[in-house]
Amino acid sequence: MQIQKTILVVLTTALAYVALFSINSYAYNALDMSASEPWVFLPSGLRILSILLFVEWGSLGLVLGAILMGWGQVYGEDPALALGVAVISGLAPLVARSLYMRYGALDENLEGLTAACLLRLTLVFCAISALMQQAWLAYCGRTNDVLQSMGMHFTGELLGALLLLYTGKFVLDRLAQVDRG
Repeated sequence: MQIQKTILVVLTTALAYVALFSINSYAYNALDMSASEPWVFLPSGLRILSILLFVEWGSLGLVLGAILMGWGQVYGEDPALALGVAVISGLAPLVARSLYMRYGALDENLEGLTAACLLRLTLVFCAISALMQQAWLAYCGRTNDVLQSMGMHFTGELLGALLLLYTGKFVLDRLAQVDRG
């Protein structure tokens, strides 16, 4: 029974990542943005949530979802680049969580996860993600100005994560109000 739950977590996370990535890409293209980095990257919030809730299995789901998106439409012409980006997509939030658990005031069972704590964790995650992704893209020769790209990447990750996290909080708060009558 446990293996079925694990598979469900991995597949659900992967499909949710693909869905959010697709929504983000559609909205970005519909607004006719021309920069190489989106200023709002919605899957970022899912990356944080999946790691907080499902740890390694959430990470695996993110990697699978990113592989589907990377090989499908983003980096289809370069499988090594796509695989590296996918691994970093699942690894960066796991590294941020691990560092935050070690040095932050957060237990493994997420006791003490306040809004301020979540914001600090989100900032750490976005910095690590931007650094890892841009280092990989620079190594692969896909970026010219690493610092500018890192700043844009950090901004997109942060705005996307905050938008998704606070939208989720808003929905959960409203559901609780409806439940109370």
